[in-house]
Amino acid sequence: MTSLLARIAPMLLALALALPAATAHAQESTTLPPADDYETTRGMAMGLGARASAVATSALASNPANLALGRLYHIESVVGYMPQLTNFTFGAGVADSFSSPVALGVQYRYILGNGQNGHSGMDGRVGLAYAFSEAFSIGVSGRYHSFQREGQQEGDTRGPYAEGVNVDVSLRLTPVTGLHIAAIGQNLIEYGTPYVARLVGGSVSYTFENVLTLAVDGFADLSTFHDASGNLRPEMLIGGAAEVFTGEVPIRAGYFYDSGRGIHYVSAGVGYVRPEFGIDLAWRQQIVGDDDTWLTLSFRYFIH
Repeated sequence: MTSLLARIAPMLLALALALPAATAHAQESTTLPPADDYETTRGMAMGLGARASAVATSALASNPANLALGRLYHIESVVGYMPQLTNFTFGAGVADSFSSPVALGVQYRYILGNGQNGHSGMDGRVGLAYAFSEAFSIGVSGRYHSFQREGQQEGDTRGPYAEGVNVDVSLRLTPVTGLHIAAIGQNLIEYGTPYVARLVGGSVSYTFENVLTLAVDGFADLSTFHDASGNLRPEMLIGGAAEVFTGEVPIRAGYFYDSGRGIHYVSAGVGYVRPEFGIDLAWRQQIVGDDDTWLTLSFRYFIH
């Protein structure tokens, strides 16, 4: 199994480098905005998402191979808010690894902008995953995104920030119980905008006695940054997270660093989980640079 991972992981990187860039207009700003994608409350609270340990709707958003983990049926609704931009997001997702050997997930999100700056729009995703065994699974998701400019000035004829389809791929290896290793390629079709960054990397997590989970995530941004000569300059995103289950209450905390923008984020979250449903709240705060804040609230319904 380890040799299989060694063969497949470089293929993800090769695929990311080989896919041609799609037609779009680059963001013209000295301060590049962060990438924009569906965020579950767990993912936001856990730094870069603790993606190796993500399941259900969180797996669909950040690591589709993990859709095949467990036998479950989850329905989720999400609302997010950015106070500085008065920007709202509304989303919903379904993940099913119970009904068929091939796990399936669907997500949709609508972005309500402030009408003056930033962006509005929508995106949707469909993912599939297959577990060859308890130790190994692969997954792929297709995404459609349409991000529009807010407050476009008269005479500005530039089109949307990004509009079209994209692809995520991943694989998950579990060599021993509790240890998950994931290789992930996200947004493999380039659109020339930082809102849809091409990321290639991975995640490692370990869960102790189903109570404590520790995770580390690392990615290379292969599309956003360029040097003075116009050549691609890969930058890193590195994060860590912890999650503790105290009875019915999960407590989460995370951190990540974006080397291209030179900014740091801290995050935290708490929830209440019963066998039939769960409620989760997440917060993310930029602590170096701008004072950006993200808040997300979700309700989940479980069918076992």
